[in-house]
Amino acid sequence: MNVVMDGLAVLSYQAWTVFSILIMVVWGQIVFIFLLKKISKNQLTNSDYISLGMAGWILPVFLLSVLIFVGEMLFGKIAGTLLSVLALVALPFILFRWKLDRTSLPAGFAFVFALVISIVLRLAFLKNMVLPAYFDSAEHYRIIKYFVGLYELPVNDLPLTNYYHVGFHFLSATISDIFHLGIVDTMLVLGQVILAVLPLSLFFIVKQETGSSAVAAFACLLAGFGWHMPSHVMDWGKYPALLSLVGIHFVLNIGCLMYRNDRFKFERHALYWLLSFGILVSTLVHTRSLIVFVFMGASLLLTVLQKRLPTFPRRLVFSILLLILTVEVAFVQNSSLLALLFGTYSGRDIFITGLVLFLFIFSAYIFTDLTFFFLAAFSLMLAGLFLPVTGWLGYGSLTLLDRPYVQMLIYLPLSVFGGLGLAGLNRSMQRFSFRLKPSPHWVAFLFFGFVILNAVVNYDFYPSDCCQIVSYDDLATLQWMDNTLSPDANILIASTDLIVTSLEAADTLAGVDGGIWIAPMISRRIIPARGNLKFDQLEVHAEICRRGADYIYVGGMPQSFDGHQLEMIKDWYQVVFSLPRAKVYQLIGCP
Repeated sequence: MNVVMDGLAVLSYQAWTVFSILIMVVWGQIVFIFLLKKISKNQLTNSDYISLGMAGWILPVFLLSVLIFVGEMLFGKIAGTLLSVLALVALPFILFRWKLDRTSLPAGFAFVFALVISIVLRLAFLKNMVLPAYFDSAEHYRIIKYFVGLYELPVNDLPLTNYYHVGFHFLSATISDIFHLGIVDTMLVLGQVILAVLPLSLFFIVKQETGSSAVAAFACLLAGFGWHMPSHVMDWGKYPALLSLVGIHFVLNIGCLMYRNDRFKFERHALYWLLSFGILVSTLVHTRSLIVFVFMGASLLLTVLQKRLPTFPRRLVFSILLLILTVEVAFVQNSSLLALLFGTYSGRDIFITGLVLFLFIFSAYIFTDLTFFFLAAFSLMLAGLFLPVTGWLGYGSLTLLDRPYVQMLIYLPLSVFGGLGLAGLNRSMQRFSFRLKPSPHWVAFLFFGFVILNAVVNYDFYPSDCCQIVSYDDLATLQWMDNTLSPDANILIASTDLIVTSLEAADTLAGVDGGIWIAPMISRRIIPARGNLKFDQLEVHAEICRRGADYIYVGGMPQSFDGHQLEMIKDWYQVVFSLPRAKVYQLIGCP
């Protein structure tokens, strides 16, 4: 009950932000469904169209964002306003041409009810948030602020930004510009809305494979509240990665339509365009999603090839794939850098993981092809953790995929296995010659109840303490610095080693406290240094002076600089601003 009340409390003061983002999502969904109905000639059910729209909204919204951006750059604010008004005015026309009938109401109400409940629960995450979590969020804020500023620049004055996936930032900047929202509010609320909408788009692919709406809804429930992934990526500030999941779901759904060509007679060229556009948008949102698509394409090819084999070779290939996957898991677990990959799935979420592993038996037995496809894709993604890419786009030694991205993606095959497994379990039980056969509805009710009970008891809807690096003291300190310090002041901030791939250099640093927000929020230059500096040593003081630092920022996190050391040597460091969880020291005594 506290989660619901906290969610409603956040909704009360973020109502305009939630409404603005939902308007964009709903607009994109309606436009996409209208287009898909034209392509498919109404061959799908209402629930299928709605589920496809839960991922397909990103295409028209992204296209509209590009049009508004280009329009404002060329013709000023009036062009962006006119395009926004035209987009809203188009909705009644589309709905009139849609010719809604009463048969679409039950499916529509079911999805709306699930979406509203999910949004309220997700918003509880923001109850005590000061700023978006972790150090990544500061960089996302900087890039969104950059794009928001571009709306005010003439087209000939456009600078370039050194970042290789900007789709999330571009979309967030457009939403902020259209609805006059704060960048922080847009980031925080957009992330939670994506988490609420995302699982519902899995309904389609499971429904098409099993023919059951109940097991498709079960897969959506698993994806939304079975594991702490992907919602935990909000603790890491992985907003582009989260939005790229929408594109991945969309490409999977369109790929399913194309694969089921014997069942649906679509305009194939139109589906190819949708697939290509979905891949492009998802890649712009997060570059590594392109690697995932390549792996999915290879997995589809392997699935088609093994499907043509006789029964025994097919089973042998399936067994070999399981063996390869087992070896990869062992390699991951023995790697000190990658061992955290399965942490949440085998820790707090072990009951749901165990349930899905049980259902996997029936998924593999009854729905072999789709199970093989997701197993192959998962195996390739694990291999991507070790495949090197050196010097790509000037970012040094990397691997095709990093640990957080793969860790976030694991929920996807597990959710599908859960839905397929439940359908397979129901079919298997009907084959047994029990005197009293259990009803599939009762079996589904028990599994639904187990997942919901686990979510009530075990699921944490609030942010993790590990990643909330900014307090209200930090905000007050940043405001004081902005009002007091010179614009060309250099501030030393605490950092730590960042290693998320098996090849990453040990000198990659990431901020550990509120100091990481100095550059994006108040435009002062920051100088990162490891938080374990010994400030009482002469060579350390000389090195800080050499690097040109004017001030030292001390936050309230465990890995922040030790303020007691600074206070002990008043000839070198002088406190100029102090709060319980944030302090600023001026560097003195430099040659």
